[in-house]
Amino acid sequence: MLKKLQIVAVLVCMLSYASAGPVSIGTASARGDMRVDSYTVKGNATLFDGSIVETGQATADLRLGKSTEITMSTGSRGTLYFDRLVLQRGESELSAPSSFQVEANGLRVTPNEPNTRGVVSVKSATSVEVAALTGSFGVTNGQGVLLASVHPGKPLSFAMQASTLPNPEFSGTGIISTEGGHYFISFLGVTYELTGKDLRNEVGKTVTINGKIVAGATPDKPALAVVEIADSKVVAGYAETEGGLSTKSLIIGGVAIAAGIDTAIGVYEANQSSAPASQ
Repeated sequence: MLKKLQIVAVLVCMLSYASAGPVSIGTASARGDMRVDSYTVKGNATLFDGSIVETGQATADLRLGKSTEITMSTGSRGTLYFDRLVLQRGESELSAPSSFQVEANGLRVTPNEPNTRGVVSVKSATSVEVAALTGSFGVTNGQGVLLASVHPGKPLSFAMQASTLPNPEFSGTGIISTEGGHYFISFLGVTYELTGKDLRNEVGKTVTINGKIVAGATPDKPALAVVEIADSKVVAGYAETEGGLSTKSLIIGGVAIAAGIDTAIGVYEANQSSAPASQ
């Protein structure tokens, strides 16, 4: 008898769960038409885990919980989950806690601190641009290696390198420092320890390093990643761009990083003045 009651209880729970249906994770609203899960929607829509949102001539405002706000620009497409947005096309302005992230072309963009707001743009099938309006973002590759911290006024462009190209996993130009018998080089808020070569004669000099990452920093531990050097060369006539990047290419974890175009303000203003709702 007890066994039968247990079976009945399990069936009741299963039926209750099934009848409850999918649980909403947020809402979407647009000043014009948008598509949610392949359906054309005017005005407002409910979002579920895995909902696909597409914008046309109007932007869409997405709200997940109390602290995550996303504005998808015109011509954008993304899949929403409770903890992330997978951006497949276009641009999205994000204001969210560090528990939420944007994925784009294999990269993960995560707020580093409270009140972080910025823009993630898919520029091509292999290129992503990240700009911060307030706070900062950490950008990691698919293996979880921290590539850079993005701060206001210093947008960065990330281009995934084809695996068939003869590019080193790590290549960058910077100034070598030393402490406690160890050697270091820093790029974009990430510090790397250099191993595999005696660099005592290159301390304080600008050096181009080629090698591979053998241990990667993460957003919660931005220092210290470790790079095993294949070769290094002292550079003369070194110059930096306004964004703090060398005029030479910077490749980290198979991703080429360059100073981006500061489109965050333009995207923000465009989002505020998008097309009016359809009548």
